[in-house]
Amino acid sequence: MLTLSWGRTMELPIIKPGKRVLIAGMTGSGKSTLACWLLKRSPLTWVILNPKHTSAYQTLEDSTVVSSLDLVKIERAMMRHRYVIVNPNSRDCTPDILDDFIMRLHESFFNLGLCCDELYSLHKNGVAGQGLIGWLTRGRELKQSFLGLTQRPAWLSQFLFSESDFICGMMLRLDKDRKRMIEMTGRSEFAARVPPRHWLWYQGETDDIKYFGPVPP
Repeated sequence: MLTLSWGRTMELPIIKPGKRVLIAGMTGSGKSTLACWLLKRSPLTWVILNPKHTSAYQTLEDSTVVSSLDLVKIERAMMRHRYVIVNPNSRDCTPDILDDFIMRLHESFFNLGLCCDELYSLHKNGVAGQGLIGWLTRGRELKQSFLGLTQRPAWLSQFLFSESDFICGMMLRLDKDRKRMIEMTGRSEFAARVPPRHWLWYQGETDDIKYFGPVPP
């Protein structure tokens, strides 16, 4: 049985430099709302790779939108804003092009956060690209943080789960997706159908899981 763990005495999630978070939840579960809340609590500057052009990220204060994968434009935006939302055109929304962009970010910056929405768009035949692999492995030493969102955890590579410090489960409709979360964490709590805007927060290092919600303003 899950116990709601929300209050002043509870340590609230925060993405520190070099940490990785994976959020899984169906459309309407509150993934983007939770992502924005986590981004606001993080001390880092963030690049938000947003191939779906989700509008929720524009509610972040001190954010700006760049409508291309031009690294020069993005770097200039990073000098003026804390959150740079990258909305690539449909032509550039392929796994190879997006992964190449992540590799260029990885090789150019340190002490930076990367938020990716949607994670399965960065997979090719179920395999993560070299840019994403580089960010999640070698990027630790460069204080490169990561926040990834997905509707379908069953479609993600095991690599994404094994490299995540925290795995967050929100409302998931399909049994296959909930089973994937259980398989990757060993925690049966992910079988629960949590309400919208509530979430389960799993910390791999301590094998600890907590139930939070709803997402605060």
